[in-house]
Amino acid sequence: MPIGLSILGATGKMGKSILALAANQPNFKVIMGTSRKCLEKPSLQKIANVDIPMTSSAKLAIHNSDITIDVSSKEAILDHLEYAKQSLKPIVIGTTGHSMEIQKKIEDTAQYAPIFYTPNFSLGISLLLQLVESIKASGFYENCSIDIIETHHIHKKDLPSGTAIALAKATGKEIAEDATTKSKSSQVRIHAIRSGEVIGEHQVIFECDNEQIKLIHQAHSRDAFAQGALAAAAFLIDKKPGLYSRINTSLI
Repeated sequence: MPIGLSILGATGKMGKSILALAANQPNFKVIMGTSRKCLEKPSLQKIANVDIPMTSSAKLAIHNSDITIDVSSKEAILDHLEYAKQSLKPIVIGTTGHSMEIQKKIEDTAQYAPIFYTPNFSLGISLLLQLVESIKASGFYENCSIDIIETHHIHKKDLPSGTAIALAKATGKEIAEDATTKSKSSQVRIHAIRSGEVIGEHQVIFECDNEQIKLIHQAHSRDAFAQGALAAAAFLIDKKPGLYSRINTSLI
């Protein structure tokens, strides 16, 4: 039985990528998509060469599907969490840049509905996080300086990226408030670059006295994130209420 999927923000770049991939996967059936430009009453539209009922109502989309992927805007997250709580339906959150207050709300809602929340859906980033954790566990970089360099397109609003912050936290070291200061072995510096239409690149550099380790991940297409979002949805569909993420679950 295919999983009934709704996509919040279906007309955005990520929404279109997820929609196009989901339409070609037999384990998913796209039920509905949302856009603020639509009317509340669903109407059939062609998005990313896929015919899909479109509505302005996230509540309608969430209540009428088995699971929802939210790649709309972070400003709407409180409403979407409330609809997930009301329906007890699982939701995959793909919006980033949320405040600590909003993250607490996500945790609270996860007591009622399964929620998958991660700063980056790429399976490659999941592996990168695991590599950083492994290096941390080895004790190799105890006296090394650590720098994270993240580069994204000029339209990305959050700076630094949620992924860069997650990588920094994975090192177990304090995040330096000012990345331009002299590096300290007790801190990790994050350097954020916004340039052109770069989809996403993250580097983690361990600089030691006599050697260097450099880990690099580059996303060549938004399909890398779209495929990860669908993998998260397939993973979440039969889970009990709770908060799940790529760090504490394995999708590989």
